[in-house]
Amino acid sequence: MSEKKKIGFYWTGSCGGCQISILDIDEMLLDVAEQAEIVFWPCAMDPKYEDVKAMDENEIDIMFINGAIRLDENKEMVELLREKTKEVVSYGSCACNGGVFGLGNLSSKDELLEKGYTNKSTDEGPFPQKITEVEEGELELTEMLDHIKPLDEHIEVEYYLPGCPPLPTQLEDALPSLLDDEIEVGKHDLITDKSVCDPCPMEREEKEIERLIPIQEATDIDPDECLLDQGILCMGPATAGMCEAPCTEVGYPCVGCNGPVKGVEDQGGRMASALASVISIEGEERKTEEEINEAMESVRDPTGSFYMFSLPGSIMQYRRGDQDE
Repeated sequence: MSEKKKIGFYWTGSCGGCQISILDIDEMLLDVAEQAEIVFWPCAMDPKYEDVKAMDENEIDIMFINGAIRLDENKEMVELLREKTKEVVSYGSCACNGGVFGLGNLSSKDELLEKGYTNKSTDEGPFPQKITEVEEGELELTEMLDHIKPLDEHIEVEYYLPGCPPLPTQLEDALPSLLDDEIEVGKHDLITDKSVCDPCPMEREEKEIERLIPIQEATDIDPDECLLDQGILCMGPATAGMCEAPCTEVGYPCVGCNGPVKGVEDQGGRMASALASVISIEGEERKTEEEINEAMESVRDPTGSFYMFSLPGSIMQYRRGDQDE
C-alpha cells in the first residue's frame, strides 16, 4: 500500500459551512481515511501558529483552504500554509470567488467598521483597536484588509472547488482524483463548462420577457417551465452546474453560488449577456432603448443579484474610488 497523503483543512473568514461539508460525504470518509492522514485541521484539532511554522517545507501534500481573506491574519496564515504545502485547493465559493462576504467590497473598510460597531443608541464605539493597553500588558488584534480578494490573488492555487458549500457529490468526485497520483487533474477541472441550465429539469424556450421579478413576488409558477422564461430572475445561465440544479428542481431560482462556468471570468457579465437574449436587446424584434432600460431596471439589485458570490473575483472586484490594498 502506498504511503498515505498528508492533508489539511484551514478556515479563514467564512460561515463554517465548508468545514461541515467535509463530513457530509458520510461513509466515504472511511475510504479517505485509507488514503489520507489529516495532519492539520484547526476546526477539529488545536494546532498553534508556532506548530505550523515548525513544519518542513511541503510537509503537507494537499491543503483545502476555505473562506474569504478578510483579515491580515488570514493573509499571513495562508501564505505560511502555502510554504508548507505541495498543492492547495481553493475550497468553496468564498475562497474561489470571494463569496457572499465579498459583497462587503461595495463599502470601504471604515464604512463596514462604523456599521458594525457604532452603537446606534449612544453614537459611540467602541471600535476595535490594533493595540489595547490592559493591566496585564498589550492586547493585539488582527486588522481588516481594505478589500476581500480570491485566495489565488494572495497565494498560488493548484485546484478550485467552488460551492456554498461544495456538495457531497462534488467532494465524492474530487477527492479520489486529488488523492490518486495516477489521475491527472487540471487546474480548473473540478469546475464544469456547463451551466446550471444544463441539468435543470425545467423546459426553457427563451421566451421574451418584459420585466424580472424576485421569486417572492411570483404567483402561479409553472413547475415545469423555466423560471427565467416566467420572468423570475434566475442565475442558472451564468452559473457552473456541478450542483445538478437542486434549487431549480424544487422551483427556486439559482442564486449563483458555484460562481461562473469554466472559462468565464465575469459571472455578472455572462448573466447580462443571457438577459440580452430574453429581453430582445438584439435582433428583428429589438426593443426600444426605453423598453430595454425598463426591463433592466426591474432587476432591483443588479450587483447583489449578479455577483452575490463572485464580486471580488469579477472584473469590477470592489467599489471604485476606495484606496486599494
